[in-house]
Amino acid sequence: MRILLVCGSLEPGRDGVGDYSRKLEQEFVKMGHQVFLFALNDRHASTLIEDAARKEISEIRIPASMDTRERFAKLQDITEAFAPDWISLQFVGYSFNKRAVVFDLAKQLRRLKINTNVHIMFHEIWQGESSDSTLKDKVIGFFQKRSAIAVVKALKPKCISTTNGYYQKSLLKAGINTNKIPVFSNMPLGNRNCNRIYGQLPADFRNNSNDYVLACFFGGFHAHDLLVERIRQLSAAVKDQLNKKLTVTHAGKSPGIKEQFAKLSEATNIPMYVLGEWPENDIADYLGACDVSLSNHPKVLFEKSGSIAAALYNGCPVIILRDGFADDDQKRDEIDELKYINDFKKFIDQDTGFAEKYSPQNAAGQYSAMFKSSVKS
Repeated sequence: MRILLVCGSLEPGRDGVGDYSRKLEQEFVKMGHQVFLFALNDRHASTLIEDAARKEISEIRIPASMDTRERFAKLQDITEAFAPDWISLQFVGYSFNKRAVVFDLAKQLRRLKINTNVHIMFHEIWQGESSDSTLKDKVIGFFQKRSAIAVVKALKPKCISTTNGYYQKSLLKAGINTNKIPVFSNMPLGNRNCNRIYGQLPADFRNNSNDYVLACFFGGFHAHDLLVERIRQLSAAVKDQLNKKLTVTHAGKSPGIKEQFAKLSEATNIPMYVLGEWPENDIADYLGACDVSLSNHPKVLFEKSGSIAAALYNGCPVIILRDGFADDDQKRDEIDELKYINDFKKFIDQDTGFAEKYSPQNAAGQYSAMFKSSVKS
């Protein structure tokens, strides 16, 4: 198949959906597909950037500063020249408008002449769906939703996807049927025997590691009101059930993480270490060496988190330390809220066969199967 992947930005390491598109493209190529990457509104590019050096892949990044009609004319030209079997719009409203109200995007897409199959992946939807939404959230969300529906009507997609069940239900209420393709790991598969980050931990811990449970937060860190209590609860469970001590770490990038960890360590009297930013292979190695990963992400949305998928892909089960804002009927052995875990030894020592579900290869296979079945239907 020939697949045109369209997203907002493709600046490596600066745009989550751009990085997602690049990894997806790599897996498509391994499967024998030809891929064209097209960034339609790249805020990180000051001029038009083209890369057609690789045989299976071409890439164009259109700067956001370019005139709107020129940007979409370029998309029309590429669509005609590349002649894809599928155009896949990797949609995040904020990639195209600072308030994620994308009526102009819908207007421009409506003008395109597209004579091929179209797919939309909703990585984000609109505000105002959760029970704790403010009036402001609901008002902004109303316009975000109307404009997202306008994009769907403009493109008339053959199939539509999203990353999680909560978004599926919200989209269905808006009259949009979707299938689910969870986000895959944003890190590679690590090697537990090559662990430079682990070597940064105190010698007392490394020399007596069997006395500890090593936990890790990875990436963006968002504290909440119950976090101190939850970390204390986890530490108590580790002590009571495993007769071990809890050590909490953070790897990756998150603004203000040193100050936040210092306050948490003081409040909980638990050793907490900020390990900093590292190359992705080192992060993957470290996730595989940890006993458990911790997250402040709501479980109902865990399937849209590349950081959670990275831990799971590397065989590290995940404990959620916050309450959900909506009912969640998913049951996964490898990830659960702290309050529902009764046997910590069983949870930490579980078989890691779950890891493959979170690989980019698995996601690309789901895309490919969806495209093929949609053409037949």
